[in-house]
Amino acid sequence: MSVCVLVLAAAAWPQHTVDVHANVPVYGQQMCIYCGAASAQMIMNGYPNPADRLFFTQLQIWNTIQANNSTVPADVAQGWATDPLGLQRAMIAMNPPPPLGTWQIHMNTNRDSVMFDILYWMNRNNFPVATLINRGGHWVVIVGFQSDIAPVAGSSPVLQTIRIHDPEPHNVGTDSTMAAAAWYASPWNGSIIYAGTWTNQYVAVIEPPAEKGVVKVKEVKRVGEKFISPEAAAKGWIEKLGLAKKDAYAVLNRKDIANQAPILVREESKSKMEMERAVPHYYVVPFGLLSEIGRCGVPLTRISIIVNAYTGDFEEVTAFGEPIRYLPQQEAVQIAGRALKLKDEELSAIKASLLFRPSDITHIRTYPFWVLKAKERVLYVDQLGTLYGAIKVSIPGD
Repeated sequence: MSVCVLVLAAAAWPQHTVDVHANVPVYGQQMCIYCGAASAQMIMNGYPNPADRLFFTQLQIWNTIQANNSTVPADVAQGWATDPLGLQRAMIAMNPPPPLGTWQIHMNTNRDSVMFDILYWMNRNNFPVATLINRGGHWVVIVGFQSDIAPVAGSSPVLQTIRIHDPEPHNVGTDSTMAAAAWYASPWNGSIIYAGTWTNQYVAVIEPPAEKGVVKVKEVKRVGEKFISPEAAAKGWIEKLGLAKKDAYAVLNRKDIANQAPILVREESKSKMEMERAVPHYYVVPFGLLSEIGRCGVPLTRISIIVNAYTGDFEEVTAFGEPIRYLPQQEAVQIAGRALKLKDEELSAIKASLLFRPSDITHIRTYPFWVLKAKERVLYVDQLGTLYGAIKVSIPGD
């Protein structure tokens, strides 16, 4: 099966584009609980008018968020790192949008309604927008989108791609563009699950109030019975999608860049019941400069592209804030083997696979973690080589 014919081919290419990413710097979160602070840092230093941009450290923003987080007991008990009220109030206190602007929390059980609010005001005022993904576990900044028509009052635009700045990986950050169907299927696949004010809501912090309207997304099937080959996953679609024309991904134009071996990842982003049935799989196809080699001779990665492992359809492209190193399977096996005190000859019995599940380990689909099974034990190793005994649910708003 060829991956050269895509859902986002020329005939379906968007007619309306809003992209403010050039104004908004990418900052990686400096601590595991700083995703809200890093997102606010990007937003307040990414206002449309350069004269209005202010830089604050993540510690300064974190302290202001903590002073403004919700005092509703359920929220406090849940232990939010950054809740929507804390983020909203912190940005108003530190750098309110000029002239006479403000930040407002938009929340609704209908994600199409909240998404319309995001698109409408980004189209009108060109401010980035903070939103919670992974059922409330993580903050990111929306910096662009493409739709079939302009999102004006009363319209029903079809969202086709969305662009975000994510403060993960820690101290690195990423700039990702994903197909709308992938956005709805993974990061925005459900409302907030944490107890308290925001339960069952989709939430965004937007400048300024709302207009009525809804967004449509042409969702696609992401499961199947047979994977395409890794070789097919690595072919053809960079030119078709014009990815190298976007400045954040322009390194793809270089003659000394090459794709590395595609990585097959299992995705578990919904309920336990759904995890036990057919689940999506995707290939991560890394790209790096031939001259950039990391520890133990492992090539470094600048950009990763995700394609559906069953159809080859484009799902996402991510540019990392600095080159990263994907942890080879052999190293992950050795880490697990040492933890289990296995002998070298016993390492071959360890079963290894890559998994993405939004958690305290990762929130980024291009940054999955290893699952290692041996001697009736299951261990997890992230891309930095850190060992975990269990997958824990994220602190809300971390």
